[in-house]
Amino acid sequence: MGKRIVRILGLLMAVVMMIGTLAACSGTDKDEPTNTEPTKAPTEAPAAKEDEPEEPTATPEPTEPPRDLEGKTIVIGDWWSTAEAEPQTQKEEDTLAYRKEFMEKYNFTIERKNLGTWSEYQEIMVTSTMSGNPAADIFVMYFSFMASPLQQGLLYPLDTLESFNLDDPKWNQVVREMMTMDGHTYGINNGRMEPRLGVFWNKRLFEEAGIDPDLPYDLQKNGEWTWEALEDLARRNTRDTNNDGTPDVYGISSFSKDFFRGCVFSNNAKFIGYENGKFYNASSEPNFLEALEWGYSLYEKGYHMPQPEGSNWDWFVATFAEGKVAMQCAEVWRNNNWKEMQDDYGFVIFPKGPKGEMMTVFTENVVVMPSTHTKEHAEDCAFAYDLYVNPTPGYEDDDWQAGYYTQFRDTRAVEETLPLFYEPNHGVISYLGMISGIDYGDVTYDLDAGALTAAESVEKVQQLWQARIDEANGVSSTTE
Repeated sequence: MGKRIVRILGLLMAVVMMIGTLAACSGTDKDEPTNTEPTKAPTEAPAAKEDEPEEPTATPEPTEPPRDLEGKTIVIGDWWSTAEAEPQTQKEEDTLAYRKEFMEKYNFTIERKNLGTWSEYQEIMVTSTMSGNPAADIFVMYFSFMASPLQQGLLYPLDTLESFNLDDPKWNQVVREMMTMDGHTYGINNGRMEPRLGVFWNKRLFEEAGIDPDLPYDLQKNGEWTWEALEDLARRNTRDTNNDGTPDVYGISSFSKDFFRGCVFSNNAKFIGYENGKFYNASSEPNFLEALEWGYSLYEKGYHMPQPEGSNWDWFVATFAEGKVAMQCAEVWRNNNWKEMQDDYGFVIFPKGPKGEMMTVFTENVVVMPSTHTKEHAEDCAFAYDLYVNPTPGYEDDDWQAGYYTQFRDTRAVEETLPLFYEPNHGVISYLGMISGIDYGDVTYDLDAGALTAAESVEKVQQLWQARIDEANGVSSTTE
């Protein structure tokens, strides 16, 4: 029995050895090389097969050198620039570095230059361009400065420049539309329009009058901010605290051009209209007259503070800062006058009239070029400015509201009021600035002084305005 087992084990071992030998002959283990000798490179390339064409060698695309502006200094003119301050934030540092980088790459320099005071600026632009030696390569123009250079043919048609893509979302399409006439675009601006007209109020005075200091915000939020609501607040805030028969605090005081402008546009009215490529006088329309009459009724009822005898034209600014009036209709930039104001204040859009909506009126700056530029120089200026206004890399989605928090005393002005301005039915641009020789004050100054009624103020301007409108439309007209 023992010998038999030994014989069987011997047979089994022989079978195993045979299987291993067959496996070694038929293939290799996947983890071991089949040849331990190093691979030698062939001394000749193998001949290509006749039926297979050789692979073509890829030719690299030629790299076009960066555009060279040949060291030009391109001047952007305005009426406010000062010496460039050191960056105060990371964004400002990054923007400065970004602009330095592209100016070096394309060999040019951008310079901001203060050309003169606000009152001098339009004349500087017009006279220097007419002389053939414009004071800047690119001018930033206040909207009401546009009429004269437009009518005199002093603006370059920007839509003819290949270096501008006016369909780019960075360009403000409302401004583009406003500045497109006779098939050409003469002015542009980038980004959002600057927040403008609304109503400020003094929170301390509201509390002293027994009014919730945030009530205007709540009325605005609920769609209840109306002419009637503003008038009620003006009435309640007009108070004779020492019983001498004269109010010590008035409900409101404003620059007449701001206040009555708000009245007009919030009642679905306008000063100047534009249809079928022509301007027209809209001041005689019913909604316009209704707006003036309601605005003046606050004067008649004693809610609007009268101008102090012998005061300057801007007397109303101090009245709000000093807590003598509870409300003031003004543009957002006016809060620069109230940085030292002790009382907190809020800011809402202008209330809606019976025919209109809550409304702000934008008065936008416009970027233009002189018509005296050669095509080549205009293209260089457009190329440079297009880069200059590009968002700084990394800040393309930057929060546009962030910079306004430091300008107001509360967050609701920034988070509730300002976004409302950019809803289509709450913001408008006035065409009045496009007509040379006329002004809001033609209608509002006599009304503010109580010298004329609303109807008389409108009637007074009809002849002059029509003559100026005819000039803007290229129609011969004479005034008596």
